Amino acid sequence: MNSDLVAVLDLGSTKVTCLVASADGADGMTIDAVASVPCKGMRRGQVADMSEVSRAIADVVRRVELGVEEDIESLVVGVSGAHIEGISSQGYKPIVPAGRKLTHQDVLEVINHSRSVTIPADREQIQSLPREFRVDGQRNVHKPVGMPGSKLEVLTYIATGQSSSLQNIEQCVNGAGKRVEQMLIQSLASGVGVLTPEEMDLGVAVVDIGGSTTDVAIFVNGSIAFSASIPVGGIAVSSDLSQLLKTSPEEAERLKLESGSALAKLVDDKDSVEVLQLGQPSARPMQRKVLCEIIQSRMKEIAKLVGKQIDLSNLGALLPGGIVLTGGGSALPATDQVFTDVLPRFKVRIAEPSLGKKVPKQVGMATAVGLASFTIQCFDELTPAEGELPWRDRVKSLFSILSR
Repeated sequence: MNSDLVAVLDLGSTKVTCLVASADGADGMTIDAVASVPCKGMRRGQVADMSEVSRAIADVVRRVELGVEEDIESLVVGVSGAHIEGISSQGYKPIVPAGRKLTHQDVLEVINHSRSVTIPADREQIQSLPREFRVDGQRNVHKPVGMPGSKLEVLTYIATGQSSSLQNIEQCVNGAGKRVEQMLIQSLASGVGVLTPEEMDLGVAVVDIGGSTTDVAIFVNGSIAFSASIPVGGIAVSSDLSQLLKTSPEEAERLKLESGSALAKLVDDKDSVEVLQLGQPSARPMQRKVLCEIIQSRMKEIAKLVGKQIDLSNLGALLPGGIVLTGGGSALPATDQVFTDVLPRFKVRIAEPSLGKKVPKQVGMATAVGLASFTIQCFDELTPAEGELPWRDRVKSLFSILSR
């Protein structure tokens, strides 16, 4: 593939998305092609059916290759799920001779030092994300390169994943005839996809409501400070409708998309919907408000679970930017109002990234866009200095974004 292009893969619970982008100026990028195909092989961020996932990857990559007229050999893959965990670590580097200006290499070395932590044998590091640099004791330094100093420190957020889960994803990519270029956590990618650097500095929580998971990422002082994956998403809403209304999963999904609202009080009591129940020859009318009350109950639960994660982070007081909702699950009308009702201390808004002029607008693209943006902005850290190295051996940091 053309070295100017990056190809990323978002493995969702209902679909697999592949996006190809290229750098456009110092801070921007152009999305050259994007495709999505249905896939039921992922469950809550983990592979449940390897052959199904490999098939979907091969299919979606082939479609994107036709769009860019290039062969794709490797992919940057987003990973999610409850097995993803974050820990904090510190790194230290004396500067010799003392007082000289700090270099890009100094920063990479202090990040690498912070990564020298012991983790369980069944887990491995995915990313090292600097939260704060300190130069000679001065805190909250965002751009240490060029500053004179004798001691450089870093506070780093290290994301780890279950080795077996990461290996399963890698095998699926290999089974599709491709190679994993890099793995990145999806909660970070979603934030990069919809936030500006100013919002990351301000303090904000990004909530990506997917099919079977809801990913939460909290950004403070320009970097990620907390992430979590809640094992509930939009599929749970459809499942509730299917069970309580006694319909097929397909009919439940149709009702949700065509007539659903996350806030029942916004629906007129006189509104009705046609519901085809299992075992019945024809559809029957039902009060639409009943449908929306079922949806509202589950969406309120998701909002409460998000609130619990924010409380666990102990960062709720540092979020003047509030909560930004994204993902396919946030497309339900009034989802932001439900979150506002449940979590009134935060302002809430819904955001979807711009896909540019080359591809049509689509919902649920935050992760894919963020994966591409992160990869392009952090190219120096994601590319080995000499030769080809496995993705596990590369430095994976947010340094390029922080140092802009």
